[in-house]
Amino acid sequence: MINWKKEIARDILALGSIPFYLIVIIRAIVGKYKPFVYQMVIALIIITILAYLFKKTDQYVARAIPIVFFSSIFYKEPLYTYFATIMLVALIISSSYLLKSKLRIQTIVKGIVFGIISTALAYYLVPLLV
Repeated sequence: MINWKKEIARDILALGSIPFYLIVIIRAIVGKYKPFVYQMVIALIIITILAYLFKKTDQYVARAIPIVFFSSIFYKEPLYTYFATIMLVALIISSSYLLKSKLRIQTIVKGIVFGIISTALAYYLVPLLV
């Protein structure tokens, strides 16, 4: 029997996956939205470096934060921002549900911190590049 809670949690977690992140970047490239592309790419590079330096990080959570933040700025639509924020919270809850490690809270908190750091750096670095 399929555990529907796990199935839904895994589906929600996919919002922070590399393929989804790349879909967002490619869509922005196709639409010729350079600042958004740069923000997403810089954030991904920073997350990758931080995850390499500091092990046991929830990278799904870390990647979801710049997606939610930058796409909310891009769309400038409160309904989208509310929905994306709810999905981010659901992703964090799903990650907590799926992680069996004793360090799951620490892993998720690290992911949140790395997501915020990468988002902030990308936000402030991109105007210097564009």
